[in-house]
Parts: sequence; structure tokens; C-alpha cells
Amino acid sequence: MPSGWNERDAALVEHRFDSVLAAARQNRTSVGLDSISDLMPPEGPEGAEEVSEWLAAHPYVGQLVGDRVVAGPFPHPSESGERQERGRRFLAEAEEAVAGPLAAAAPMLRCVAVTGSTAYGEPSKFDDLDFLAITRSGSVWPFLLYSFLVARRRSVSPQADAPSHWCFNYVLDERAARQEFSTPRGFLFAREALMARPVSGESYYRGLVGSAGWLADEVPRLHRRWSQGGLPPLPAEAPAPLPLRILNVVLFPLLATYLTLTAMVRNRRLTREGRGAKRFWVDARLDRLTYETERFEQLRTLYTPAPGAAREGVA
Repeated sequence: MPSGWNERDAALVEHRFDSVLAAARQNRTSVGLDSISDLMPPEGPEGAEEVSEWLAAHPYVGQLVGDRVVAGPFPHPSESGERQERGRRFLAEAEEAVAGPLAAAAPMLRCVAVTGSTAYGEPSKFDDLDFLAITRSGSVWPFLLYSFLVARRRSVSPQADAPSHWCFNYVLDERAARQEFSTPRGFLFAREALMARPVSGESYYRGLVGSAGWLADEVPRLHRRWSQGGLPPLPAEAPAPLPLRILNVVLFPLLATYLTLTAMVRNRRLTREGRGAKRFWVDARLDRLTYETERFEQLRTLYTPAPGAAREGVA
């Protein structure tokens, strides 16, 4: 145990290693040494060399192969390379989507970012391309209707090894986003927020990250990478025009009901097919639409610290 550590610090660091590597194992991926270092609490090993030393002293936690760590069967090098190349293509498609077919929705938007496996850089074949979108207050549902129509046209003939769907699974208006980011929500939320890759409105998203001081407490090293690029003040709220806000109120019950019923049908099919981990729940409100999968809930459980390791400000 390093000098200055107590048993609680050691348990917290080991739990962080366990949870990060367990999540990678679920997705059949490895994690780079630098990435693990970025996700450590302040007490954890910093930098690739210290992470390597820690793993050498705790070989039961994970296996070091080159500059990557895995808990479980190590992906074949060619598979990892293919996934990284696919991640670059998926990210390029997201940038092209925002600049092209989704450009007409720009007046409704504050920012769009890529999340999920594409943000992490190693999507599997047939993964969705997951988007986080923050709209102007009062325009969530008009934006969703437009994005659904655009995505439906695209899904008629996607290219080989392209994202199976464009999934707008985390859409908030800016008032809801401010509330969402203002309250500590744990390590999993912080990791997802700080791993997101803005493809439109990067300055706004950086301002949102900067407004959530708790993110720096939760994942300080990863947050430091954002602060090095600048965290401008979050702009004042700019509600959508009145006609769009009225349309938002009209569309909400119609689309929310449709999406909720669709989720019920798909979840039954997933259960019958033995793919229960892909089941999802819909949180539809006037100011947001979010999807949460069973797998995401499992990850939340993995990331929750052991009772003896938890302490204020770090999960």
C-alpha cells in the first residue's frame, strides 16, 4: 500500500479498477493504461508507469498486454484495430450527419455530441451511433420529430459496417440540461459526460462541463483534459420561438406515447430472443427524452463503490 494510503483509499482504487475492467469485459474491449489513469480517483496511480506497477502488485485484477489492460479473454489485435477504425468512421458519419441532413435543425440546437461506444473509440459491428443533443428550451419534441424522419430515410440503405441506427437517446432542452449537470450523479454519469465527443456546439458543451464543478471531484484527471482546452462561461438560456414551443407541447403526448408503446413491443421481442440485456426504458417528459438500457443499469451497479470504500465527492 503506497505511503499515505489508508484501507479505504486502497479499497476505493481497487474497486475503480474492477468496475472499469468489468465494463470493458462486458463489451469485449480492453482499456489503455492512460485511459485507466484518467479514470482513477486522486489517490489512484497516475500515468501509465504507475498503473503498470499497481497491476503487477494486483495481478488478479487485470492482465497487462502491451499498453492495454483487460480482465478476461484479450481481444485479438486485429479485432481491436478494426474497432478503432470503425470508431473513426462512426465519428465521421456523426459529423457529416450534423453538417448535412441535420443542418436544418441547427436553429433548435445548442449542441450535439456522440456518446456510447463511438465516443470510447471502439464500437462493435452493428452498434448504434448514439447522440446526446441539447436543444433550446421548448424545442425537444420538434427536434426529435425532425431527427427521426431524417434517421428513417438514412436507415433505408446504410452502408456495410456502418452504424445500425442513429439513436438520439439522450435529448434535453437547455434548462433541463443545466439541472441535470448541476447535481452530483455519480461516476458513471461523470465518465459518460466527460467522454462525450461534441460534433456541434463544442463551446456550449464545454461551458456545460465547466458549470458542473462536481465532475472535477468525481473524475479529476479526465476533467483536467477538458479544462486544458478551456471551459467558457455557459451562455444565457435562449428559449425557442413561441410557435415552436407551442408545437413542442402538441407533439409531446403523441410522440411520447408512440415511443413508450414501441419500447414495450421491442422489449418483449428482446426477451423472447434471449437478449434481455438490450431491453430499455423510456423517460419521456416535455423537456427531455432519454433511454436507459438494462446493461446501463448493470454498469451503474458495477461503478457503485463498496460500502467501506465510499467517501464524499468520489464514487
